Amino acid sequence: MMPTLSPSSNCEFSTLDAFIAALEDEIRGASASASVAVLAVSLRRSERIAALLMADYALQTRQEFLKQIQPLLRSKDKYVFVNEDECWFMLPQLASEALGILAVHRLLNALNTPFKIETQTIFFNPTVGIACAPMHGLSAMAILRAADAAQKNARRDNHKFLLAESQQDLSNLPQDLLSAIEEVLDSNRLEMRYQPKVDVRTKTVVSVEALVRWPADHALALATTVLIDTVERCGLIELLTMRVFNQVLAQHVAWRAAGMNMLVWVNLSARLLSHEQLPKILERALSIWNVPASSIGLEITESALIHDIEHTTNLLFELKNLGFHLSIDDFGTGYSSLAYLRRFPIDELKIDRMFIHGMTESSADKQIVQSIIGLGHNFGLPVVAEGVEEAHTLAALEAMGCDQIQGYFFAKPMPGEALIEWCRNFHGK
Repeated sequence: MMPTLSPSSNCEFSTLDAFIAALEDEIRGASASASVAVLAVSLRRSERIAALLMADYALQTRQEFLKQIQPLLRSKDKYVFVNEDECWFMLPQLASEALGILAVHRLLNALNTPFKIETQTIFFNPTVGIACAPMHGLSAMAILRAADAAQKNARRDNHKFLLAESQQDLSNLPQDLLSAIEEVLDSNRLEMRYQPKVDVRTKTVVSVEALVRWPADHALALATTVLIDTVERCGLIELLTMRVFNQVLAQHVAWRAAGMNMLVWVNLSARLLSHEQLPKILERALSIWNVPASSIGLEITESALIHDIEHTTNLLFELKNLGFHLSIDDFGTGYSSLAYLRRFPIDELKIDRMFIHGMTESSADKQIVQSIIGLGHNFGLPVVAEGVEEAHTLAALEAMGCDQIQGYFFAKPMPGEALIEWCRNFHGK
């Protein structure tokens, strides 16, 4: 039940000091896996509108502002008007920072509707700065300063909103694209496809990779690469990953009920690797679905591993100790040294598809593939070739000693239900 918002609503603090004190309490009382977001909202008005507001229209404008955001607020969300042009929102008990960013998108959409004061059409033209605890600070003042600075930078540079610290401009993305992605994520309509990994020698299925797809029945056609790029840019990659992870776990439960216990690989983005609570978030999801970590593999791109070696190493060991399988994806495109490779507790190497596609025509690519296979075997790691589409490519990889292949030669990505029947009928080629 949404609260009825008015200048006297219990969602509103009458003083900034009271708001700051409540924010401090929320930050201190937040659980280890929860975030508290602060949105600093500024309404950019023309001088004509400012003159209207001075003529006793301020209350009417404030009421219209509250009316438009009313459907968005939970009873636990609070706000305070700093002045006639600025309002700060506190969104406590968020499962992730991504939900705070999603709230910004929704707020901007809501405030996109003009209204009238007498004969004047008024546009709010908001700019928003967002900061989250603990990501951007551990005190109320630190979070407020970060959100306020982001909002001022957004207004200065004529952006709709900026995220604190990174100050990444998100306003140049098409609004219809953002709205469509928000709607699909919010309604959990993403579709999952699963592509088998096949043992080269035995021609048996050893695992599958989970691949996210935009819903086929959506009015907007969207390639997976565009989807991933957009959610990375607008800070929603964590939300997307958790949607994917939970769908994968639900599918694993269904497979298990059908008598198929399959190792499933899920991709993790570079952004998620910096999230200190990632192991706990994944562990909690496993507990909800009663799926052991040993049934899940995590694919991490080589380039994502080398930004903070110390943090990455600790994170990988924590994930490994929980029971997850770990794979370095797109191997050969980054800059990993042998020293790094020896430090990481990984279970396999996955060769980037561009080398697989080029190996039959390029001696250099063929040599790279052979070197990666040899390197993996020297470290006792199986090597997976991705993007195998032709029989002669499979034959060449088999001759090189590649352990597993994935690609259209054996199977295109398919829905989870279809995979059950496919595995029953698969006997290699």
